[in-house]
Amino acid sequence: MTTNPTVQAAADAALWLAVHLGWHVLPLNPGTKHPLPGCRDCRADIRDHDAADCPCLARADGALCHGVWAATTDPDVIGRWARRWRTSVWAVHLGASGLLAVDLDAHGGTPPAQPLNGLPWPLGDPPPVDGIDTYATLAGLSGGAVDTTTFATDTPSGGLHLVYAAEPGRWKSSRGYVRDGDDTVRTGLGWQIDIKAHGGYVVLPGSTSTTGTYRRASTTVTPTPLRAWLADALVRTGHDRTATPAPSATAPPPVVVVDGHGPARYAASALRSACAELAAMAPDTGRNRKLFRSTSRLAGMVAAGWIDRPSVETALAQAAQHAGLPAREIRYALASGFARPRPAPDIRSAA
Repeated sequence: MTTNPTVQAAADAALWLAVHLGWHVLPLNPGTKHPLPGCRDCRADIRDHDAADCPCLARADGALCHGVWAATTDPDVIGRWARRWRTSVWAVHLGASGLLAVDLDAHGGTPPAQPLNGLPWPLGDPPPVDGIDTYATLAGLSGGAVDTTTFATDTPSGGLHLVYAAEPGRWKSSRGYVRDGDDTVRTGLGWQIDIKAHGGYVVLPGSTSTTGTYRRASTTVTPTPLRAWLADALVRTGHDRTATPAPSATAPPPVVVVDGHGPARYAASALRSACAELAAMAPDTGRNRKLFRSTSRLAGMVAAGWIDRPSVETALAQAAQHAGLPAREIRYALASGFARPRPAPDIRSAA
C-alpha cells in the first residue's frame, strides 16, 4: 500500500480488523484525529440530508462523506484509502461494528468533589487522578474491575480504551465532565470517562498520531460482551437509547401570537406549527435538523418584516428544550438557521 512503515502498519491493522472481525474502519487526519473531509455538498454546515440518504455513500465507492458513517469493511475501499491518503491514524466506527468503547482519559487537572455521575465518592478515598482511577472506583462499587481481558488499547497520553461487543444501536455516547461552576459530574459515567458507541469511534492500535503511537494493551483481539455491571451503570445514567423517556412534567409553553393579518398571521401560524412539531419529537429523530430548518424558514420571514426575531428565537428555544435538546445545541442551531435564511414564501393568494 505504501513504503512508509508507520503508515503501512496503521493501514495493515485496520485492514486486518475489517477482514477478520468485520469492523467498519476509516482513515483519520493524523493531526486532529478527526474524519477526513467528504464532498462539499455533504459538509455539516450546508447539507440537507442524513447519512442514510447520502447519494455519495450509496455508491459504496469510498466517498468519505458524513464522517464516521463512511466507515467500511470493504478491503478494496480500504486499500484505495490507504494509497490515496497515506495516513498513519485509523479508527473503528463503533456503532456500525456492534461495539462500545470506554475511553478513559488521562488529561490531568483537578478532580471535582463528586467525580461519579449519580453516585457519591467513597468517604475517605483519595480523589482520582484520571479517568482510569475514576473508572476503577466505579467498577469496585459495582462489583466489577478494570479488565484488559477484552480488546484494549493504551493511548499516547496514558489513557486506556476498553472495547466491548454491544447491542448495535442501543447505547448513547457521552463525555464525563464538570460544568463551569459545579463540583459534581452530572453527565456520562464519571470524570474523564467517555462512552463511545452509536455514532462514535476510537483510534485503532497500530496508529501513530502527532502525540504518539496507540498500542494494544490486551492479549486478545476479540472484544468480550459488555459486562453486566457496566450495562447497569449505563442504563442508570441514561445511556440506553431504547429506554422509554419519562413524560415531561410540563407542557411546552404556548407561542404567543400577536394580532395581525396576512404575512404576520402566516408567520405566527408557521412558528406555532414548528414549535408543536419540535416539542413532540423524541430523541434520535432529527430534532437538531428540525430546529435548524424551522429557524432558517422563519428567519426569512423575520427578514421580510413579518415577525420579530426575539419571538422566533424564544419560542423555538423553548420547544427544543422541551424536546430534550442541550442548550449548546439549541444555540448553535438557532444561530446557523438565522445565518442561512430561506426566502419568505409567496403568500399573495392567501393575503
